[in-house]
Amino acid sequence: MSVLLENPIGTMARAAEIGQILVKHGAKNLAAALGFTPSSNGIIDPREFRPVAVVAFLRDIGPVGIKLGQLLATRSDLFAKHWIAAFSTLHDQVSPLPFANIEPVLVATWGEDWRSDFARFDEQPLASASIAQTYTAKLRDGSEVIVKVRRPGTATRLQADVRILVRLARIAETRSPEIARYRPAEFLKTFGRNLAWEMDLAAESRACERIGAFLETIGVKTPTIHWELTGLRVNVQERLYGRPASSLGAVSDDPQVAAFAKSYANAVLRMIILNGEFHGDPHPGNVFLIGERDVGFIDFGSIGTLTKGRRDQIVRLVLAIAAEETGDVADVLLSWAGEPNVNRDALTVDLDQLIGEFKGTVLSGIEFSQIFSRVFDLLRDYNLVLPPDLAILLRTLLTAEGFVRSMAPDYNIAEETRPIMMELLTERFSLVGARSGLKKIRSQLLGMTGFLPDILASASSIAKSGYLPVQLDPVTVERLVSGHNDSPSPKGPVAAALIVAAALLVDQSWWIAGVTLASAAMVLLRK
Repeated sequence: MSVLLENPIGTMARAAEIGQILVKHGAKNLAAALGFTPSSNGIIDPREFRPVAVVAFLRDIGPVGIKLGQLLATRSDLFAKHWIAAFSTLHDQVSPLPFANIEPVLVATWGEDWRSDFARFDEQPLASASIAQTYTAKLRDGSEVIVKVRRPGTATRLQADVRILVRLARIAETRSPEIARYRPAEFLKTFGRNLAWEMDLAAESRACERIGAFLETIGVKTPTIHWELTGLRVNVQERLYGRPASSLGAVSDDPQVAAFAKSYANAVLRMIILNGEFHGDPHPGNVFLIGERDVGFIDFGSIGTLTKGRRDQIVRLVLAIAAEETGDVADVLLSWAGEPNVNRDALTVDLDQLIGEFKGTVLSGIEFSQIFSRVFDLLRDYNLVLPPDLAILLRTLLTAEGFVRSMAPDYNIAEETRPIMMELLTERFSLVGARSGLKKIRSQLLGMTGFLPDILASASSIAKSGYLPVQLDPVTVERLVSGHNDSPSPKGPVAAALIVAAALLVDQSWWIAGVTLASAAMVLLRK
């Protein structure tokens, strides 16, 4: 039996295929501008793009195009509603391969006698997607399992397609300033890295265990991994028995279903806010009602990760919105967009108006999807682009809210987020966290001692010459000009001095350091 699984595909040959697909869907001008066909002025006009043609192009590319379209369907910050609706028609459902095409993968992974590990193996696939097919089986010890097998030839084709799309994006950026503003090459490179991770079924299993360990603390079930049978192209995991959430139907008067939906949403929010690593595609097909109300998650092929810094930014954004500090909201959004040169004052005014529309509204009357829709309209108006790592977060939140509201209309995801945010803030500002932060400041101060000779030399030079060299970047100048009427306040330097003092005192006397840090907080809070 042959076990040749991954036939390499030539980049030039695949590029030619993609060029033909472009021409097929009426994108001759785009094909010419990208170098597939002759006779072009090299200028790309995005206004020539039609949603129907772009979606047909992505569908004909295959798995990469379909998955890219699904991700773009979450980017309301980039596309208007008619584009989002078009991208949403792309579904990752493909015809299953015959088992004769799948078995060579099992032979290459487990050997010719692979069936000896199983008491039963059902050759009819349970599900089939662009990357893998899943089967039900029973191990010799009686364990009921799901076997996930990567489709042969998938890796090389997906890698070739991503490389080509990144190159085309770079060409498009050079030939259209409007396209360059959205940094498509950077977006596609992130997409490619996530796709490569998704093809590693062992990595999916490790994510299942990591996130599952957190979910277990709140009573949520995830499959146990059978590592002796799991590898790059195959994973074997416990089969969870229960009712798929997709079979529960629409709004129900059943309090058991409503309680399950709320537990599901609570798990999603806690994964995002407290754990920082979360299930990236918690749609109803990946969620189970186990027993009377317990929640189970399967299929960790797509995950999202938020660094501590990013979670802090999100907390800062939420707190700024709650406090109606539109300047801080603008700061976070502009930071995410890479500090573009926009009219910050106008953006702040528009944000103030947007936040004012929800002021005084009962939380149960606000939907995340409604808020996101308005914010995304504003981002598009100012050509602000969110970082790629927030795309999965937004998809997860909107999926969760839509699913929960279909089963528990009285549930409000914004209201339920508040106590979880408070848990995060408690963690951030606990005594342990404060002490860790103070020690970090002290380490940085001690690290500066190596530069003291240079600092003293510079000070001496300034004293002798009477001149102080100053260098300002354009963004700083603009902010200084816009804020020239603000009166300087001494509380910032005073608070900074107190924080430095607390950092230096932390080992000598934790009590005195705590009092000093509290004094710094009082200075900052004092009007």
